[in-house]
Amino acid sequence: MAKRVFTDYYIADEERLKGYTVANVTFGINAADSGMLIELEREVDNVVLGIDILYDPDHEELEEPCQISEEYVKHIQ
Repeated sequence: MAKRVFTDYYIADEERLKGYTVANVTFGINAADSGMLIELEREVDNVVLGIDILYDPDHEELEEPCQISEEYVKHIQ
């Protein structure tokens, strides 16, 4: 899997999410079993691109509860 780089949700440009669909949702991704990972995908030619959204309501005090990854290549068909 490609390296994913996350940024705080309020920094993300909402325009880059256009054209993506939800491919998978995973619940319970943190120690408290309350987090959620939303995987978005879109296909461009023979390449599947992805953006992941992490939500952790039990985040550390200095972290944001929602993080959005930069676009990355999931796989090439």
